[in-house]
Amino acid sequence: MYDIKYDRLADVYALTVDITADATSEKTVPIPFACVVVDAIVECRAANVAGTLTLKKGSTAITDAMICAVDKVIVRAGTIDDAQSTLAEGDAVSVDANGASDRGRMTILVRKL
Repeated sequence: MYDIKYDRLADVYALTVDITADATSEKTVPIPFACVVVDAIVECRAANVAGTLTLKKGSTAITDAMICAVDKVIVRAGTIDDAQSTLAEGDAVSVDANGASDRGRMTILVRKL
């Protein structure tokens, strides 16, 4: 009747990247296994009027620029580029901050392939 696919939660992993210093030239982290990005969440940890954090693969954005401007506010990715969201073991992703004073934590949820 319905075409529904169920995935076990055990296949979903969280990768956490803390931005505690200037990340305008990006903070890069390695990917330990083949996976696909299913969500990204930003927890802002300082106030900065034009603050944003973007998840990238190389120079191409995986997510939209997520607002990171008000301390303690949580923002989820509004868009995920399906052409960029599949990652191979050994790939690297980066978190790119819009401003030198942007501070926050990005949690990247991935499904292991």
